Amino acid sequence: MKKILIVNADDFGMSKGQNYGIIESYNNGIVTSTTAMVTSPYALHAAELSQKNPGLGVGLHFVLTYGRPLTALKCLVNESGELGKWLWEYAEKGMLEPAEIAIELKTQFDRFIEIFERVPTHLDSHHFVHMLPEIYPVVESFANSKSLPLRIGRSEVQQFNIQVNTSRSTDYFDSSFYGEDISEELILQILDNSNKRADKSLEVMCHPAFIDNVILKSSYCHPRIKEVDILTSRKLREQILSLGYNLENYSSI
Repeated sequence: MKKILIVNADDFGMSKGQNYGIIESYNNGIVTSTTAMVTSPYALHAAELSQKNPGLGVGLHFVLTYGRPLTALKCLVNESGELGKWLWEYAEKGMLEPAEIAIELKTQFDRFIEIFERVPTHLDSHHFVHMLPEIYPVVESFANSKSLPLRIGRSEVQQFNIQVNTSRSTDYFDSSFYGEDISEELILQILDNSNKRADKSLEVMCHPAFIDNVILKSSYCHPRIKEVDILTSRKLREQILSLGYNLENYSSI
C-alpha cells in the first residue's frame, strides 16, 4: 500500500527569500505543501507565487508570536502593538483570552481567502503555538467548523494531556528536520521511524529559504538555505519514491 508523505514548508510569506526558497523546493524538490503567514507584508508576494504554482498545497500558518496581529488582540501584544515569544509566559500566567484568539484566527482565515482566492488546505501555526493547551481547543474547534485538516503534535498531546477531537490529520507529524545537523540521511531516518510506527500518512516540517535581510534577523537563518539544497536532491526524491511513498499535500487527508 502506498503511503502519503507531506513535506510542508512553514513560513510562506515571511519574506521574499523565504517565498522563493519554498517555490524552488516545490518545483525542483520534494516539498508538496506550505503554510502562509498572512500577517506578513510579504504574504501578497507569496499569493502571487502560489497562483503561478497551483499544484502546491497552501494552508494557513496561524501567527501569534511574530509581527503584528490583524485584530487588537490585547491579551498578547506589547505597548507597540507587536506580538512576540512572550506568549508562553502569558499562557503560564493565565493571561490568554480564548475569545480574542478565536477572533484573530477567523480574521487570519478570512485574510487568507482574500489574498489567495481559495480556502487553505489545512491549518497549523507559527512556533507551534496551537499545541499549547490554552490555545488548542480554540484552533481545533475552528478547524472542525471549516472541515480543515489540522497539524497535530503527538508528543504535545501526551505532554499536555490534550483531548483530540478531530480525525483530519496525518498519522504522525515530524518536526526533527530542523537545525544545524540536517541532512538527506535525517529525512530517510524520519521515514524509517515512520515505517516502524506503520504510519499511513506522515507530515515532515521544513523551512527552506534563500537568505535575505528578513531571514538574516531570524534565530533560524543559515540552515534554511541548506534545507533548499537537501530538499531539491534528485537522489533523495528517488529514494523516497522507492520506499513506497506518494508525495502529496493535505488535500489527500
